[in-house]
Amino acid sequence: MKNVIIGILLIGSIALGGLLIQKNNQVVQAEAKLAASQESLADLEASVSQREEQATKLREKLEQSLVESAANAGTAAQLSVALTNRAVAEEKTNAKPANPLAEMFKNPEMRQMMKEQQKTVFATMVEKNYAEFIKTHQLTPEQAATLKDLIAKKMSAGADIGMELMGGDLTAEQRADLMKQAKASGDAVTEELKQFLGDSYAAYETYEKSIPDRMAIDAFKPQLPEGAQLSADQEQQLLQALSSERQGFKFTTDFNDQNDFSGDLTSKFTEDNMNRFFQEQDQLNQKYLSRAQTILSADQYTAYQKSLKSQQDMMKMGMKMAVSMFGTKK
Repeated sequence: MKNVIIGILLIGSIALGGLLIQKNNQVVQAEAKLAASQESLADLEASVSQREEQATKLREKLEQSLVESAANAGTAAQLSVALTNRAVAEEKTNAKPANPLAEMFKNPEMRQMMKEQQKTVFATMVEKNYAEFIKTHQLTPEQAATLKDLIAKKMSAGADIGMELMGGDLTAEQRADLMKQAKASGDAVTEELKQFLGDSYAAYETYEKSIPDRMAIDAFKPQLPEGAQLSADQEQQLLQALSSERQGFKFTTDFNDQNDFSGDLTSKFTEDNMNRFFQEQDQLNQKYLSRAQTILSADQYTAYQKSLKSQQDMMKMGMKMAVSMFGTKK
């Protein structure tokens, strides 16, 4: 996945943070059910082996829920945990910083914790999103491991710069310098990828451009009703349709452009730009729906409409947070 400094750590993280919180609530509920099940089994004097089997199954579901949350929400995992811990600490001390999110990114312990968690999150994302490329190009296990390490390295470099940007109290010059550092870091890893992949780099670059669409489809598939799963042909057609529409659409201010390091954040993250982007994104979504209607069944299409709206709502949440953080800086 390309290196989005603001996208990964702000739009993706904060927007999808709500998804993680929802998942965490589900985990708490599931753990309560687990405890109730174990008590019930004890009351019924079930065998030890039966209790262990039941507990194992429930625990596996809990762990899978956490893994899916991390993969879907990207670095939202770090933000959600850190914000929760920060809120608890502030409640005990009655300390209320002016910008809790910025304060969180200034805390060395929290930053280190997030960096450690990023390793697992990024590894999960790379493993899932680039599996098809690795399979199609028949990379050896050693080659696949090198490729995944390079992609994760690029993502991590952007995330580190993003933490600095999120810390607040930066001048326009300092933020511009960080953006230059982000570009330099991304370019350096890109050169490593070119050298490693050689003639296959062009195919990799094409594949990489489809990652947002692959992720959107992956988010959509679990919402399909039973018996209405996508066929391999449908999934490929939908992927091609979404990629074609997205890459051919021109935004006035493209917050999805992961290579735009020009200008200061304050000139980009304004309410006017945000509202215009939402309007244009709605236009693009209508193009998605029009294409999807020719590929999906009625039940599948209904599920896709809901999925698209959900993704749009999470994106808007992140964009509004971005404007509130960067749009008021001097």
